[in-house]
Amino acid sequence: MRRFPPIAAALGLALVALAAPAHALVPADITLTVGPSSTVVSVSPDVYYDEASATYYLYTTGMRIGVYSSRDGESWTEVPGASTPSGTYFDPSVVRAADGTYRMYYVYRPAMSNQPCSGKELRYATSTDLIRWTPVSKTLLSDLGCGVPNVVRAGSEYRLYYVRGGSGFSHGTYMATSPDGLDWTPTNRLLTPKDFVDPSVVQLADGSWLMFTADFPPMQPPPPGFFQKLFVGTSEDGLEWDFDADAPLYVAGLNRGAFDPDAVVLPDGSVRAWWSQGTSYDNAVITSGRVTVTPTPDPDPEPVAPSKPKVVSGKASAKVSWTYAVGAPSPDAFVVQVNAGAGWKDAATTAATATSVTLGWSKVGVAKGKSFSVRVVASLGEASATSAATKATRPRR
Repeated sequence: MRRFPPIAAALGLALVALAAPAHALVPADITLTVGPSSTVVSVSPDVYYDEASATYYLYTTGMRIGVYSSRDGESWTEVPGASTPSGTYFDPSVVRAADGTYRMYYVYRPAMSNQPCSGKELRYATSTDLIRWTPVSKTLLSDLGCGVPNVVRAGSEYRLYYVRGGSGFSHGTYMATSPDGLDWTPTNRLLTPKDFVDPSVVQLADGSWLMFTADFPPMQPPPPGFFQKLFVGTSEDGLEWDFDADAPLYVAGLNRGAFDPDAVVLPDGSVRAWWSQGTSYDNAVITSGRVTVTPTPDPDPEPVAPSKPKVVSGKASAKVSWTYAVGAPSPDAFVVQVNAGAGWKDAATTAATATSVTLGWSKVGVAKGKSFSVRVVASLGEASATSAATKATRPRR
């Protein structure tokens, strides 16, 4: 948990495990429809949706990590008998491991101080039921900077998004990578605009990525001056990010802060978000909303050029044949064009499955012994692609 005396900010986030397609289109628009605020007072909400039981689990930051459950993601009940790490542990991030057990990543801070971006470690606990957690003493990353970890998996690689600042680092969100989620290598590269913090990264079903963050202005006085806003960034690969720093996703209202966002992609592909909202970090309540993602339309497919045609001239006709690339967008039709000296003219139109056509000499319009050129056009909607031309000669007899 980042501590900025006299207030504290923290965040715990969810993991996703999707492999991106070869090329993903970032959404055209993203909006947030705000739902009700709950009665849970906390910072750093981390929500895990258990598909098997259709239950939302909420993990919160305090003197111990709290556990709540919900059927609708809005009304929460504290889970009796839950056991979580207690002490200077903050910012939980719950994920499911490949063996079906669960990991809770979190920040461990051996000693509290007024330096928010030092002395923090990344550790984890394990569970089989999302309720009773056993801490593992191993330190995964000894310098977590300002903290606020968020772990995601991209194919065979794990990525840890977290906040750094001070000691030569601009204040904002950075990333580390790992082959197994346990041994981490920081990349030391700022991914967000300066002072965009507390990242929650999810991958959509189409392979594109979203990063939800809050801004953190250099000065955060006590209320009524307290104020933070939510922002969202987009990415094709989860590595290079695009943010509109002038267009917040959500503003809570006069003298109210919205911070510590957490987002989850549900099994049906929809996206929900939770965040802390209030006039200070001490009275903030967990608030929820639904994220509407408007996809960018796929660009109109364009055909590729057919191969340079082969022309075989006979006594009564000329046979034209060509090939078309396997896997290329299928054209509506092929148009065979002939130039006998007066410019290109359509000589035949064939089906998209055709790869040859026979043209009578009357159709070609060329005299015996004269040369002509042939090309093939693949047409698709308003787009077309034209082959190279082949020169041939009509036999004299």
